[in-house]
Amino acid sequence: MKKRYCSAPLLAAICLLAACAVLTSQASAEQAEPAYAFLAEASLPQILGSGTFDVDGTPFYRIAVPQYITERFSQSAYAVKPGETDEHVGAMKDFLFSDPVFEPHDTGNEFVTYSQCRPEVKNYFDSHLEVLLRTIYDFCGLSDKQPCVDELSWYLVQRLADVSSPMRNGIEVVYKHRLIQQGLLGTVSRNGSSDNLYYYAQTDPDWAALSFEYEGNGATVKARGCGCVCASMVISTYHKVEITPRWTREFALDGSWTISAGLPNEYFPKLCGHYRSLESERYGTVLNEPKIIPKSELNMDELADQIANKHYMAIANVLAGAFTKHEHYIVLEDYQVIGGVGYFLVADPYILPSRYTDWDQLKKTDTGNDGMIYATPALIYRDCRSVILFEQDRYELPLVCRAAEPEKLHTAKEN
Repeated sequence: MKKRYCSAPLLAAICLLAACAVLTSQASAEQAEPAYAFLAEASLPQILGSGTFDVDGTPFYRIAVPQYITERFSQSAYAVKPGETDEHVGAMKDFLFSDPVFEPHDTGNEFVTYSQCRPEVKNYFDSHLEVLLRTIYDFCGLSDKQPCVDELSWYLVQRLADVSSPMRNGIEVVYKHRLIQQGLLGTVSRNGSSDNLYYYAQTDPDWAALSFEYEGNGATVKARGCGCVCASMVISTYHKVEITPRWTREFALDGSWTISAGLPNEYFPKLCGHYRSLESERYGTVLNEPKIIPKSELNMDELADQIANKHYMAIANVLAGAFTKHEHYIVLEDYQVIGGVGYFLVADPYILPSRYTDWDQLKKTDTGNDGMIYATPALIYRDCRSVILFEQDRYELPLVCRAAEPEKLHTAKEN
């Protein structure tokens, strides 16, 4: 009887083939992710630089992007530049537009605002989106890339959801900080330009017809909503997010306020208390209750200094006069000396310049916004009944990096 022999190398080979067959079968059954994606990530170099970059003395951690990603998108089928209009821009804005409820939550970041997404400007590549993309590039080690909406930019924007909440927070903080530095923080007007401040009008068709009734008087935001619209301007400025009159209106209607002829001054401290820590988890900003100053205690020189140099804001409650035939609220946004004459920059929520009088003490602005007007301190004092003063720097925004380390942009989920 002949003996059959099997050499050790041959036996090992047979076992290896069997094992591979089993593993291949398991991988196919489980539809495991292709190995090439993992190998590409593991072997190719990362764009990371030093691991941090500096923003006005504060270091922020970077996001590591696999080199093959930049190579993959080195040639794009399109590249929309700032100032141009294209559907790719509108799609990116729609993707980035956050939930407008404005409550701090894990994924809530205001990278694109309501005013940027209105139909007239949604497809327009505005200055805010330009600053945002430049900020994202800096975090990704692509500082030499010029802002444009192309395939690589789209890829980076879509992958923001994959990085940690602290890292996204850092991107948002740096973005808003840069808007402040460049004088762009605020709303985007319907012609696509930056308002350079948060401006809302009670005559805006987006909410002008909304009910603002009291005891069946049939009032609307356009007719009686100047108080809640002024509150939106101020609270948006201090919290660095767009809080539209829709939300301040709801608070007014939920309170026990007499709104038959407008809101009382006491509405503003209560509203600020409601929103006091709105963005504390996001930015560390806290809005304190304002001071109500009756006309008898007003010092216009002191008020001008506070608004011009301390960057405070104020809401003036004016009576019939240069601005209105009724009682009205206006926002004192800034104070400037023009041609040797001092003027408050007034944000009037009711856009109808033809109703103004006393043009010897008023001056048109070059903002392109008919709701903005310059007014002398003497005119404001003559017409005002009281002032609600917000004793905080309207530009303050702490630069804080909350990420604990650099992060890697994971791409293994690609199809």
